Amino acid sequence: MKNSLPHLTSPKIREEQKTSAFTLVELLVVISILAILATIAFLSFNSYSSKARDGVRITTLKSIHQ
Repeated sequence: MKNSLPHLTSPKIREEQKTSAFTLVELLVVISILAILATIAFLSFNSYSSKARDGVRITTLKSIHQ
């Protein structure tokens, strides 16, 4: 039977019940880091796509001018 009062169990029993898992703080830190990296990647992608569009426009204008 599971003890409903964990503060009354012996330390040995509590250690055996402890499972290996991530804490909420660790998960929040990882999610924050991933969000920051995703933002950086998104901004970089927008910059590269803007430069590519500008290159296409310049090429089109040069071909029209000739």
